[in-house]
Amino acid sequence: MPPSLSKEGERLLEYLIQVAPRINPDDLATFPTYSGVHTALGLPMHGRTWGDSLDRQGMGDVAGWAASLGLPAITGFIVSSERRQPADGFFRFYQKDRDLDGRWWLEEVTKAKTFDWTTASPAISKPVVRSDQPEPGSSAHSVERKNARTVRELASDKSRFFLKSEWGPISEYWPALSFSKRSVGDYLNAEYNPARDFIVYAGTSNAQRTEDPEHRKRLLSLLIVEPGEPIPTEDLVPWESWQDALKKHDKNWPYSFGVRAAWNFRDPPTAREIAPRAYRQLGARSNWGGVTEIVGDERDAMLDLQLHWVELPNRGVVNAKAAKRDKVRDIRENVPLSSALTRMEALIRGRLGPGRTVWETKPARSLPPNTNLVFLLYDKLAEQNYLCALCGKPMRLDTMKKLLQVSPDRKDSSNPSYGTDNLHITHLACNLAKNDGTTQDFEDWLQLVSGDALEAE
Repeated sequence: MPPSLSKEGERLLEYLIQVAPRINPDDLATFPTYSGVHTALGLPMHGRTWGDSLDRQGMGDVAGWAASLGLPAITGFIVSSERRQPADGFFRFYQKDRDLDGRWWLEEVTKAKTFDWTTASPAISKPVVRSDQPEPGSSAHSVERKNARTVRELASDKSRFFLKSEWGPISEYWPALSFSKRSVGDYLNAEYNPARDFIVYAGTSNAQRTEDPEHRKRLLSLLIVEPGEPIPTEDLVPWESWQDALKKHDKNWPYSFGVRAAWNFRDPPTAREIAPRAYRQLGARSNWGGVTEIVGDERDAMLDLQLHWVELPNRGVVNAKAAKRDKVRDIRENVPLSSALTRMEALIRGRLGPGRTVWETKPARSLPPNTNLVFLLYDKLAEQNYLCALCGKPMRLDTMKKLLQVSPDRKDSSNPSYGTDNLHITHLACNLAKNDGTTQDFEDWLQLVSGDALEAE
């Protein structure tokens, strides 16, 4: 190992070698993010951005070391959580253009995956993360994590934790987040994001509210819930459970949110041991029946708590209903994505109706009834993995280069429909080049501009 590779660089390199088996160049969701690597390695934030921070804590050393030995660009494994591409600095280091050299990047990723790093690095020690596990820093709702062992494996650097008092842990008996005041639902709708945040159950000190002595004053469960319009509690919990609650507490918890995923803590710790300030605030009269956020060192103390998965009877139904809300949140929070979808929707709607030429009237371009065009375009981008349907190269949503912007295209130009079976997304330049030609015509053109000679006709 060349001495120029620092200890931080060695640690990061070992991490990248260990996650290499799970990385699929055709699925950008399998790439670790800059913030996710921080979480996996327990690194502090030391920079303006997560990329800058990681560059100062080993990534720059690994890039320089690999380049000096002529090795594959293994730091290309790490991408931005929004763009799902490496930061501009990665491309500048290799004197490449992020817009134009996406294929080069993915080729380097493939080389780094298959390269025998044992010839250039020390023996690999205990893996930092298991290759069959999802990336620790990715969204909490994106992949089921039934095998998560600690909170750290589920949380990202942006995760927030909201503490709520409960009679007992989450279970099949009561598979819902229930509350007595509608204002609790309003607060969670404003502050809680199921893509990254969690609800933490804590047992009360009241023997009537928390009947089991082993549950009192302890952290009990970790939940991902689905906010929105509160649902009547009797519609979410088993009939027997609701009848028991009515007998003991009348209608104290009329409102509920569905639970998308849930874990209980192993050997539940006392709330005062982990989050004394938050637990004390929860007990204040003004917070009775409400929630309070766990912050600072108390939030950090949550991350190493051990978990076990809880299977809930209505989880599948809740998740199915949540799919639409997930798309809305993703679009709303990702400005480049929202802008690209809005622009493509406007383009398609502007094209609907008959198209006329000097010589003929073309069939009217159409959209199937009841089509949510924004969601259709969103799904197509995800289905294509943000790769151009014609040239296969990555598409950037925030590019200022007009010909590289995303463009909606009909697969079969003779078919006037923009329905899901006839729609794909391309670079604008590729769309213009294809125009009304066939896919073979486009491939011939692509071969020509790429410098490969065509056979004589």
